[in-house]
Amino acid sequence: MIAAVLRARHQRAGRLAAVHARPSADPVTRVAVVASRRVGGAVQRNRAKRLLREVSRGLPWVSNHDVVLVARAGAARSSLAEVHSEVADLAAQLDLLQEVSV
Repeated sequence: MIAAVLRARHQRAGRLAAVHARPSADPVTRVAVVASRRVGGAVQRNRAKRLLREVSRGLPWVSNHDVVLVARAGAARSSLAEVHSEVADLAAQLDLLQEVSV
């Protein structure tokens, strides 16, 4: 799934993360989180992935998509609020978030 989403070339990147997506036949949105060695050692990679997983749980994703969140080097040194803000902006640019009515 991850390789297919990355090949789809439907992505936006920021300073802390990149968001890749492609439509899916599944009725739910699946989210994968990855971090390469460029992010840092194991501790930094795991922290970056934990932050991205937590952010992904709180976002109102649209249905029928596969999404890959790729950590960048600055993610491990950033706060949850900073990562959430950037990922939400990138996902909104790709039209991956549902409209939330208040």
